[in-house]
Amino acid sequence: MALTVLADLALAALTGPLVVAGVAKLAADPERLSWPVRSGPLAAPAGPRLVGAAELLAAAGAVVLPTRWAAALACLAYACLTVAAVRTRGRRCACFGLARLASVGKAHIGVDAVGLLLAAAALALPAHGGGLLWRACGAAVACGATLGVLTTIDRRQRSAQDSSPRCAEQISSVRMYVADDCPSCRSLKHLLAAGEPQRLAAVTMVTVAREAELPGALHGLGVPCAVGLDDAGQPVCAPASGIGAVKALVDAVTLTGTPAGARVR
Repeated sequence: MALTVLADLALAALTGPLVVAGVAKLAADPERLSWPVRSGPLAAPAGPRLVGAAELLAAAGAVVLPTRWAAALACLAYACLTVAAVRTRGRRCACFGLARLASVGKAHIGVDAVGLLLAAAALALPAHGGGLLWRACGAAVACGATLGVLTTIDRRQRSAQDSSPRCAEQISSVRMYVADDCPSCRSLKHLLAAGEPQRLAAVTMVTVAREAELPGALHGLGVPCAVGLDDAGQPVCAPASGIGAVKALVDAVTLTGTPAGARVR
């Protein structure tokens, strides 16, 4: 009996991330997601919705199916997620929709791999009819725990951004790096276009390939990113990466002179 309960609880724990990730992808605007698949049936805008629906179906199956079938389905789901995380390591990904866990790294791969091991362990346990009540209750708890973890990480990231040191030097202009196939870049451009024309005139937008290596202190950052410049065109302060940080850097520009059009090359 104890082993069957453990199998049910393991399967329930695996449904939390699947449900939250699936709902987030379906609820988000595909144009605003940093989606790593660029071609084929899983490319945006259909891709995020297809993957989100598949995650929800896998979570439902892990709750209602008999143990062996539920565990096999969970194994397949987390095996796919692990492979996808390994192949997209270092890229920005809409793992949880618009949540700020945007860069695939060791943590993403590790969590998916642990999920795969849990599903495999449940599959290896003795088969039984399946405890729907155990799994349903456990799934609800797992969803709440997943949301709690995401909220905590998001708050810490916001707090780190808010507490980061402000640039003590005057910023005269901003050189911003963007890519044509970058949803976050498009969102940032819309934000900037709605602001002051004179502030937009202080921004030089440099279009690069999405995976291009950026120069100087920007090396290793993804688009969108930017660096503040002084009157002589020399970098000042630390570079900024991401929509919020780049927008804050542009807002810190000291406005002088006559408005003009933004420079793009």
